[in-house]
This record gives sequence, structure tokens and C-alpha cells, in this order.
Amino acid sequence: MTALALGLLALAAPAVPLRDAPATYTERTWQMQDGLPEPTVQAFAQTRDHYLWIGTTGGLLRFDGARLVLYDRDNTPTFTENNIFALTVSRDDALWIATEGGGMLRYKNGVFRSFSAKDGLLNDFVRTVYQDSAGKIWVGTDNGLFQFHEDGIERVDNRNGVPAVAVHAIAEDRQGRLWAGGSRLLCFHDGTFQEYRLAGEGSQNRVKSIAQTDDGTIWVGTIGGLYRMAPGADSFRRVKETSGTVRFLHETSDGTLWIGTIGHGLYKYGNGRFSQMTAPDSLPSNTTLNLFEDVEKNIWIGTQEGMVRLSKTPVETVALPDSGDYDAETVYQDHNGDLWVAAANLFRFHEGKATRVRIPGISGVRVRNVFRDRDGALWIGTEGRGVFRQTGNKLVHYMTKDGLVNNFVRVFLQGRDGSIWIATDEGVSRWTPQGFTNYQMRDGLCYFSTRSLGEDRNSDIWIGTDRGISHVHEGHFVQDAVTKALKTEKIWAIQEDSDGGLWLGTRTGGLYRWRSGKLTHYTTAQGLASNSIYELLDDRKGNFWISGPNGISVINRRELDAIADDPSHLLSLTLYGISDGLETTQLYGAEKPGGVVTSQGEVWFASNKGPVRVTPSHFQPSTPAPVVIDQVLADGLEAPNLRQVSLAPDNAKIEIHYSVIQLRSQERVRFRYKLEGFDKNWTDASSRRVAYYTNLPPGHYQFRVAAFEMNNPRQISESSVEVVQRPHFYRTSWFLACSLLLLGATIWGGHKIRMRQAHFRFEAVLNERNRLAREMHDTLIQGCAGVSALLEAHSSLDASDSDAREGLLSCVRSQLRSTINEAREAVWDLRHGDGSATAIGPILESMTQQMSREFGVPVDYRVSGKPFDLDQSAAHELLMVVREAVHNAIRHGQPGRVEVSIDFRRNEFSVQVKDDGRGFDPVGALASGNGHYGLVGTRERVKRMGGKMVLHSRPGAGTELTFHIPRRAPVAEGVRPQA
Repeated sequence: MTALALGLLALAAPAVPLRDAPATYTERTWQMQDGLPEPTVQAFAQTRDHYLWIGTTGGLLRFDGARLVLYDRDNTPTFTENNIFALTVSRDDALWIATEGGGMLRYKNGVFRSFSAKDGLLNDFVRTVYQDSAGKIWVGTDNGLFQFHEDGIERVDNRNGVPAVAVHAIAEDRQGRLWAGGSRLLCFHDGTFQEYRLAGEGSQNRVKSIAQTDDGTIWVGTIGGLYRMAPGADSFRRVKETSGTVRFLHETSDGTLWIGTIGHGLYKYGNGRFSQMTAPDSLPSNTTLNLFEDVEKNIWIGTQEGMVRLSKTPVETVALPDSGDYDAETVYQDHNGDLWVAAANLFRFHEGKATRVRIPGISGVRVRNVFRDRDGALWIGTEGRGVFRQTGNKLVHYMTKDGLVNNFVRVFLQGRDGSIWIATDEGVSRWTPQGFTNYQMRDGLCYFSTRSLGEDRNSDIWIGTDRGISHVHEGHFVQDAVTKALKTEKIWAIQEDSDGGLWLGTRTGGLYRWRSGKLTHYTTAQGLASNSIYELLDDRKGNFWISGPNGISVINRRELDAIADDPSHLLSLTLYGISDGLETTQLYGAEKPGGVVTSQGEVWFASNKGPVRVTPSHFQPSTPAPVVIDQVLADGLEAPNLRQVSLAPDNAKIEIHYSVIQLRSQERVRFRYKLEGFDKNWTDASSRRVAYYTNLPPGHYQFRVAAFEMNNPRQISESSVEVVQRPHFYRTSWFLACSLLLLGATIWGGHKIRMRQAHFRFEAVLNERNRLAREMHDTLIQGCAGVSALLEAHSSLDASDSDAREGLLSCVRSQLRSTINEAREAVWDLRHGDGSATAIGPILESMTQQMSREFGVPVDYRVSGKPFDLDQSAAHELLMVVREAVHNAIRHGQPGRVEVSIDFRRNEFSVQVKDDGRGFDPVGALASGNGHYGLVGTRERVKRMGGKMVLHSRPGAGTELTFHIPRRAPVAEGVRPQA
């Protein structure tokens, strides 16, 4: 190879200075396709709940950082005009809304109220609302300056010498002076006012904006331009560095004055210098209408073509000298402190300046990576041209013909023994001054396509490939738990930590740690931002910097160690991604090094947009944003109460929508939710920010949603809502209780009915037994008793008195036939029921006559009233009752006469049996029985007929027994007698 005079030469293009620790902004634009009702954004304000309110020509918007909610004439009756010109939040957290033609509105405690001419506001074109240090509300309109009071609105101008004025801007300075500008510029102080004149003619002097900066300067924006009055001065001077109508003036917390113009973009004034932002590079439109800084230090810019959010970021994509060469494949810092960027061309950052360099002898070669060894030699890996090694003025070129395994270089590594390991597209080469030693699949390499190299503290070499990892120990490939477990993974990053742990980043399988014979696997399930790891860097603070498809993440290594010991440990992760300006940036890692931690503590990564620099000192941990449940839908219908949601019994589906109120990018926010009483564990939420539940069982639940940022998972904000799923009536506790009571009552009632039926059956048996006893008593026993009496009389007669004795025997025969017939009739009645009617009068008369003949005692029979027939059964019962009464009177009373009286009445009849015998004690007779059951049976028969019995008797005074029987006397077992 021909020796050349070598050196690092700068190109003709000038070097680009590298700013020291810049505080840069990333921007995001919203237009109609992003949810704005119209593109013109004119006003901003923020309430205490952190919501951002946005005034547009198409209505008022509420923004939580992700979702826009519109209030306009169509959905809010208070609005009569959609054009919102200005917004202000007063100390009581009321939002004041100035409209162009619709008067003024106030939003407080969730209620809109309008103010117009009836309240004293004489002009509906309201341009500004302002609250001064004393708490007074000032209103500027196209025709007048007004002051708001709770009892009305009072006009301030056009009275007491104050000229009429159209007011577009109001501001109070540090001296307590109130400035009002529009058609005039007035300053009010201590009850007096002063008018200031500005240079220019006519309408060019109309004031659009007023502000005072920290240095005490009063700034006034007009249609004709910008004016300022320095502290101590008494007049305004034109600012020549700006052009166009100055629509707004706003000083942000960092002391920058932002100057919005019509048609000339946005000017920034700071440190005594002006700079300009214009469309289309920085703004969607050069007509800027308002600017606002929220509590998170985001800057919001309203323009004629949408709104822009500017957020500070520690991430910066550094411009290279050749603006057409963005692609950066590797970034490397040598031990001299120089930073090398290999792209389509090679660049070096030296002492803060970036320079494109060329190395004589290497022309038309695409450089993949750069490496400087411990001897100071510079190694340059190329794409298809092998390796160049520069030592001093000497350049040596190695290719496959010189022993290199492949001409496409991916990574360099210098071992502790000084050898240089070179990984390529088809194997690995180890260089020593004596030459190359190559390792390919036939030599034991697990796969030919290599991606990374690493050396552990034991001087073992680890080779990451697109299919597994190889372990070289003392020059030989060995198999162990790592090589076996990772045999299918793409190993793109290898890093050894200070504790001897070996960390392996894979293209699709997450991160592995090998330490003390234990292999631990980390994925997104443990908190990683992605399972694809392009590059893995370790800084001096013990943090891992990981590049991947969704940005750059930072993880403290000790937290990963803690997860290995306790899988429930929450991982804190800081992600630099879309919100930090990386939305169109593709990070690289296929060639090494894909990133570097510099000696100054900065972190650089290679990307398709150029080198990306992260300055960690500019990142401030964020506080947790409040999480809110903003909508609940039950079967598609919105629930009005977001504290407690009551679901109908037949409700099938519930949707709970939640979000955080965070105006910076929400890509780092993670959610989890749980329906207590239904879910056993927390659910990691998806990006849709809605929880779905179907067919919930009846009961009381609490839906809880928690939000946290990836960099601080322990700092959680939470919100909840009570959910009540009402049951169908047949599943309510009261219904079940009533059912149980009804079941119990049914069982108890069935038991009572069964017992009553058993009682009735038992009573029927007893009644039947009593009936048989009565029949026997009234027929057989009485008949036998009569026969017995006749036979005794017969035996007492002399044999000579044959006629008397024959007469008694004839009576005996007649009595026996009568008794037999009555017994047959009784048996017939027991076996057959006959409901035919029977005339009771003749039967009773015949019975009394027979009794009189049998016993030789006169029995008188008397009937009164109109006779009626009785049921045959009732007639039989009555016959037995009366015969028993007559029989007892004759047998036991020894009367001289017996009277039987029957009285037929309309609804009943009565039978009275009266004798003049010796009488008896009825109470004692009924109580003792004494073996005689006539009265007992008589009473039972009367009860069976539903009648009643009345007994009057006393010893020596005869007996009177009366029966009262209803006309339709029932004769059935179990029938209760009348009282």
C-alpha cells in the first residue's frame, strides 16, 4: 500500500458551533383535523383544576392535554355567539369569556352566566377582561371601559372628564397604574388619569396590547408597530426591530418577552436581543393572536391556522455542517474528548464545534464507525471497504485479501490483552500485530451475522449475533446457561456493570442480566419502554440509557436489580420520545456504537436526523397530573352523576372514560384501573383510556383509576366513582326475604291445614261415635228399657189375672217390633242419606201418643203456628230429641202429666217438653252424667241441627226443656251451633 501524507483536514464549509447545554423546545400543532372547530385560535386561560380553556372563532374549548370538549351555541344555551375573543381567570377561579358580538360570559362552579345591556354592559363586542391587584374586574369593549360589580356593571369612561374610548387591552403595572388602550392610551392612578400620545397617524396608533416586563419597561403594541417606555421615562419610543400589527405581548417565567404580530410571525426578546419565528418552519401561520404559559411551563400560541404548544426538552438533534447529510449511524467519543459521528460522511466535534472531515486515502467510502485504541491508533470501519488503521501519518488498509473475515464492519472492541476484535456481517476477526484470527460458524460461532461485542472482567469475549450469543473463553467457544437460553435472540447490545453483571439487550426480546449464575429477564411487563433494544449505555450515576423504536429511556440499574429480587417492585423509567421532538426520528443501533455517554455527562445517540444529544441536567421530574373520570356511559347513555352511577337492572354494558389533566405530552403517563368488588387485580390500561364492563352482577362497586408517570410510578394520582348495579325486583333482598317468609308461611299454613283436617277427621269420628251412641240410646236402649218394664209388670201379676198378663205381653211384642223398626230406620239413615222433606208435626204427635200408652202417663200434644216440613235427617234428629225428653220426663220425673208444645215460626220452630214431676238439679246432672247420657245426647243432637237447648228444673218443681231449631236446620258433622 502506498504511503500517503495523512491528516485530518476540514472541508471548506464553516464549522458549526455546539451550544453549551441548550434549553430547547419541542413543538406540537393542533388544527381542525385535530379537533379544533375552526382554525383561528384567539385566547387561552387555565383554571385551578389545570384545564386549559381555548377561545376560537368557532367556540370555547376545554382541553386536558388529550381531549378537546367544545362549548358553543349548539350545546350551550348561554352562548349567543361562538367567536371567543379573550379569556381571563379571576382569583375566585371564575372563567371570564369575552365574545365578539355576544357580550361577556362567566363560567363558575360549572354554570355559565351571560352579561349584556340589561346588566349595564352597553356593548356586546368585548375585547378584554382584566382583574387588577385590588380584585376589581375591568371590561374593555368597542365602545367603553367598564368595571364589574356584583350588583351591576358600571361605565368608567365618557364621564368625570374621562374621554370615551374603545378598549382592546388592559394591564396594571408595578406602581399600581391601570393602563387601558384602544382608540386611546389612558393611564389611571389614584383617581386621576393621563393620556399618552404615540407616534404615527390615525388608526396606526390603535392599541392592541400592553405589558410590563420585569425590568419595569412598559410595552405597547399597536396596529402600526411596537412601542416601549423605559423606567423613569415619560414617553414611548418606537421599537424598530419588529414589523406589523402587534396583537399581543406576554412575558414568560424565564424573562422572555413574546411579541405576536399580524402577518410577521412571532418575535422573542431576551437578553437585549430580538429573534423571530415564522411560518412554515416554526409556526402554522404568521398571524399570531395570543400566547399563554401554563402551570407546567408549556407555551401555547394561538394563530390563524391553529395552535402550537412549545415544551422545553433536554433532547436536541444537533445540526451537522452539511445540512443535506442527516443520517448518523454511529456516535463515538475517543479518549481525547473528540466526538465522532459516522454518517454518509464523517464528522468530528472538537471543542464545541462540528466539522466535516476527510482522511486522505479514504475517498468515496462510506464510514460505518470509528474507534481509537489505547495506543492512539484510529480504526475506521467501512461499508464494503474493510478497515483502515491510522497511526500518526501512516494509514493501513485491511480487507478480506489481507485476512479480514468480511469487508462490512459493524463493531470494534479492544481486549485487555490489546488485541482488536472486529465484528462484521459474516463473522469476527481478532487482530494482533502478528495478523488476523477469524471466527465463523464452522469454528463454533453461533451465527454469522454479528451485532455486538463485549468483554467481561474475566477477559472472556461475548459476541452478539442475529441468532444467539457466543462465549469465547481462553480462545475457545464454550456453552453455558446464557448461550443456551438466548440461542434464538438477536443480541444487539452488551454491557458489563461495575458489580460484574453482564447485561444483554435484544432486538425483540427485551433485556437480560447474567449475574452470579442467575439469568434474569426484563420486558415491558416489568416496565421497559420497549422489548426492542438498539443500544445500551451505562453512565457514571448507575443509569442505563436505552435506545429503541419509541425513543430513549433511562433506568436506574439498582431498580432493575431490585426487580430481580422482588418482581413486585415498580420500575421508574424516564422516556424521551415524541414529546421531546423524536416523533420523526429513527434511532440506530445496527452498527456500533449506536450511542455514547461523554466525559461531560451528555448522552448522544445516532439517528436518521443526525446525532441526538440529551442533557440530563435540564430534565426536571414532573409532579403527578390529576386523573379524572370525565364520562360514564350506561348502554350508550351518559350518566349525569360522576360520583355515583346507578345502573338499571337490565343494563348490559358500562363504559368508564378517564384521563389526566396534563398539558404537556402524556406519552409517559400510564394508567391502571380496578372495579372493586368485581376485579381481583389491577388492569394495566390501554391507550384508549376507557374501561368496559358487561353484565355486572347486582351489587355495589367502586371503580378506581390510577395514573402515574413512567419515571415515577410511586407518585400516583387516583380518582374513583361508585357504581351501583340495581337488581331485578326478584333478586332484591326484600323480595327474597318476602319469598322466604311466604315459603315459611306456606309451610306453616299447610301444616296447620293438615292438622285442622286431621282434627276435623278425628272430630268427625268422635261425632259419628256419639251419633251411634245416641241412636243406640234412643232406639235400642230405650226400647229394651220399655220391654224390660213391661216384662217386670207381667211377672208381678198373678197367674189368675190372665187378661192383664196377656195385655202386657201384647205390649211387649208391640214394643219389640217398634224398637226393631226404629233400629232398622237408624241403620238405614246411617247407610243412606235422604234429603226428602218430612212433616214433623204428625210424627211427633204419633210418638207422644205411643209414649202415653206405653207408660200410662198422659202426654198432651199442642201445635201453634203454620207448620212446615223438615229435612228427613233433621226430622229424625228432632224426633229422637223429643222422644228422649218425653222418655226422661216419664222415667225419671214421675209426673202426673207431660205437655209437648210445638211452635212453628217464620225462620224457626221450638219444641217445649214440660212435666209436673219431681224435678232435679240440671247443673249437677249435666256435670256428673251418672251413667245416664240422655241429656248429653240431646244437647249434641240439638247442636248438630244448629239449634239451642234451654233447661229449667229444680227439685220438687218439675222440669221444662225447650228446643229452638232453625227452619233450615243443617245436620252435618262439625257444624257449629248458633249462639
